[in-house]
Amino acid sequence: RWQDLNVISSLLKSFFRKLPEPLFTDGELGADIRDLPGHYYETLKFLVSHLKTIADHSEKNKMEPRNLALVFGPTLVRTSEDNMADMVTHMPDRYKIVETLIQHVSTSLGTWLLLAG
Repeated sequence: RWQDLNVISSLLKSFFRKLPEPLFTDGELGADIRDLPGHYYETLKFLVSHLKTIADHSEKNKMEPRNLALVFGPTLVRTSEDNMADMVTHMPDRYKIVETLIQHVSTSLGTWLLLAG
């Protein structure tokens, strides 16, 4: 039905990149993710649950949690300092954070839990 799925993922990444404030920054990583403001938490919950669904079908779409993290990590987890050196230095950390979120989300029984890693 969709001719180019890259357009959809690019649009989604663009939306998150253009938010005046990111969902969360690397400076907030020591905090409990459930302590994020309500609308940030709900948005992150929905997106990570969706990415988990995509990863669950990786045998068909080749998008395992790591691949999804490489695509969405830099957009979802921004550095607290907006300079190129910090962005490059913390890039692997941002990938790992998003990968861990995707791997440890549970949507059973209609509740959303992020299992502590």
